[in-house]
Amino acid sequence: MSRPLTLAVALSLLLSSALATQAQDTGLPEPFSPWLENKPYPEEYKRAYLPEEGEETGRILPNPRDSADKQTLQEYEPDLRPNDKRQSDSSQAELAPSPLENLYSHRAGQPLRQFGYDLFNTGSESLKTEESNAPPLGAVQDDFVLGTGDELQITFSGQRTDQQTYKINTEGMILVRDLAPVPAAGRTIGEVRESIARAVSSLPNTQAYVSLSSVRQVGILVVGHINNPGRKNLTVFHTVLDALSAGGGIQKTGSLRKIKLVRQGRSNTVDLYDLLLHGGIMTDMRLQDGDRIIVPPVGPTVAIAGDVNRPAIYEIRPGYTANGKSRENLSLEDMLNLAGGILVPGQNRFMRLDLDREGRENVTEIENAEARQFGHGAILQVLKSEERRSGMVELAGHVRKPGLHDLTHNRTLSALLDSPDVLGRDIYPLIGVIERWDQEQLATQHFEFSVRSVLNKRDDFDLKEDDKIILFSKTDIYKINQDSKSDLLRSGNTDYPHTPLAQSIGFSPDDTALRSFLKEHGVNVQGAVRTPAIYPVAEGVTLDQLLAVSGGLTMDADSGDIEITSALSVHETDQHPQRRNYDLDETPAENIPVRPGDSIRIKELSRKTEERTVLIRGEVRNPGPYDILPNDRISDLIERAGGLTDQAYPEGAVFSRDSQRRAEKSRFRSAAQDMKRSLAAAVQQDKDAPDAGQIQMARELAEELETIEPLGRITVETDPDILAVKPDLDMLLEAGDRLYIPKRPLTVRVDGEVLSPASLQFRKDKDPKDYIREAGGFTYHADKGRAFVIYPDGSAQPLKASLWNHDAVMIPPGSTIVVPRDPKPFDFIESARDVSQILSNLAITSIFIDDIRD
Repeated sequence: MSRPLTLAVALSLLLSSALATQAQDTGLPEPFSPWLENKPYPEEYKRAYLPEEGEETGRILPNPRDSADKQTLQEYEPDLRPNDKRQSDSSQAELAPSPLENLYSHRAGQPLRQFGYDLFNTGSESLKTEESNAPPLGAVQDDFVLGTGDELQITFSGQRTDQQTYKINTEGMILVRDLAPVPAAGRTIGEVRESIARAVSSLPNTQAYVSLSSVRQVGILVVGHINNPGRKNLTVFHTVLDALSAGGGIQKTGSLRKIKLVRQGRSNTVDLYDLLLHGGIMTDMRLQDGDRIIVPPVGPTVAIAGDVNRPAIYEIRPGYTANGKSRENLSLEDMLNLAGGILVPGQNRFMRLDLDREGRENVTEIENAEARQFGHGAILQVLKSEERRSGMVELAGHVRKPGLHDLTHNRTLSALLDSPDVLGRDIYPLIGVIERWDQEQLATQHFEFSVRSVLNKRDDFDLKEDDKIILFSKTDIYKINQDSKSDLLRSGNTDYPHTPLAQSIGFSPDDTALRSFLKEHGVNVQGAVRTPAIYPVAEGVTLDQLLAVSGGLTMDADSGDIEITSALSVHETDQHPQRRNYDLDETPAENIPVRPGDSIRIKELSRKTEERTVLIRGEVRNPGPYDILPNDRISDLIERAGGLTDQAYPEGAVFSRDSQRRAEKSRFRSAAQDMKRSLAAAVQQDKDAPDAGQIQMARELAEELETIEPLGRITVETDPDILAVKPDLDMLLEAGDRLYIPKRPLTVRVDGEVLSPASLQFRKDKDPKDYIREAGGFTYHADKGRAFVIYPDGSAQPLKASLWNHDAVMIPPGSTIVVPRDPKPFDFIESARDVSQILSNLAITSIFIDDIRD
């Protein structure tokens, strides 16, 4: 056989051996293979761990049959990059779960990690051991054995004063000036100190002080399942654990329990679990030159999940138990010791999960705790049983001391609530709820009580074990009423758990029983109270308590006529609703009982004053806002404003009313919507469709209708002299009225579709045509036939007949001539007959709106 062929066969055998070794090092139980086939993992992932047809064991390296396999193969090929690059990538890989962790986590239903491997997360970067040969901090013990390469520092004092460092030579000797050679290699540093002291004694008046300056390096070989295998240069002070850290830590495919330390032909086993679980010192074994550390594949594993202190995946050794006895499998006690014990003492359930040969998961509840039944691939699931509280009651809601309380010292409700530091300051006193489990009915029952009555010792209730007492705050009740006065509590929408009441008492969206219970105990308080709302109450609550919670009666309340409607009669023989009226002067409120389901109405007296204002502007001596009484009129307002000035022109007053403004705004919005609908319909027509210009004009008009501020003008008389003679013209004022008294004008305003809208000088001999001519004449869009004049008092008259038939029309000063826009471009709109009126109203509004603004 030729030399190249021999080399090729050798390489092939070597690669086959490596693949077989890696296939045995997966650390996966044999039953995992059929189980893995049925799981939704990527095909590349499955091919990396499942055997091919004809193979007996799982494999790590897939065959490069296609591009996907080639990529997977590249991921598993040996990494020949520099060590620092590989360490960087391996530290990132530590963050990702291993295949073993993925499998156990999927089976257990919770994330599980392999125990102990985070010991090497810092890697060799933190140790800096490869280039350090300095001794450890602190004094070196006298039993430290010196060797060739160690350096000693000798300081002389006395007749000879110098300090030098001496290295142990290859013959094991220290050569010191003026002294005979001192043997050092193989001796302890204590023995060498004594030898140097005896040698120095021959020198008169001289002493010597010896210390270790530097230690020799040793060469260590770290191989196996290590992140950065190879030769490491450490010192004799370093240990096996330091060597593993210098190698970048153990891979998760490597064992923590069967690490081999080979020294001078002898092999010792290092178990890191001794250090991790028991603080053992085996890993403190110091290194010697030529030591070899071998990390074999991970051994059998088990997992512990659930309510334990340290859920994880643990490697087990054949023969390992808690007390050191030789057994193949672990007991329940052994498993719990590995996991650091259970979280909560008491009744816990222990389940064993095993895979059979076909990959099926078998679940068994552990009944015999001493049986050795946890082997390779088993999972222990610890399940906490439901907590059983003994001799306790729970206080919840708006309290300062929520949580469990001892029933021995709180056998009654008054004993539980009597402490001054239990209730919050904003406590709702009319109802609390006792939530109790009925063992016979197997259902939760609710009982109401009056917090105030309990605190005042008028009522009390015996408590039972596991009772839950729920209290509320006034804020809770007010927040509930913000959304609905007909429903006491929200019913199941997604916002309900975030209300203050839900947060304070722990409601859940499906806790309908307690919500319905509170709703049934609601009392609807309406009328002259400061906070009308629905208030849940307990039996025994009186009207004075309810009024106190609702903020009390308002100043306008009629305390002589309070109406209470009860759902059921107070007489047991009469089951029909009943309405009763009370006079608080005759029957004190504390003597009037209130029952759940009642409706209370506190009537109001006729108001003598109201919080209403009007605004007057213009030519009065004291313009501004004024409060009004129900019977105030325009003359009263002018008089309170100091009267008219000498320049006032009452004939041109502009009076605007809030109700008219709202109605006008509604008409404008409705007209805009109609115009948009008509425009949309007209655009869809095949014939007589509007052109682009008409569409644009219609859109602008609709937008103007939506945004313009309404005027709401009413024609009124504001001349005080006339009002004094004709009081029937003196209009009553309403809240929101606005009155503007202009100055005596000497102009006539021309506005609308003219070229130059302006206020023109008044002359008796001018007619409307003259004023329009002076304003530049009509624009292209003017509706000449619909021009009109608005007289100073707000009345209007069309100019069509007078303008073209030359009839005389008197245009007094302060009048406004309005030329509206031509509605012809809007003929395609269905409501075109109303467009003229709309355009006229828009023109008037735009002219006078500034006069009545605040």
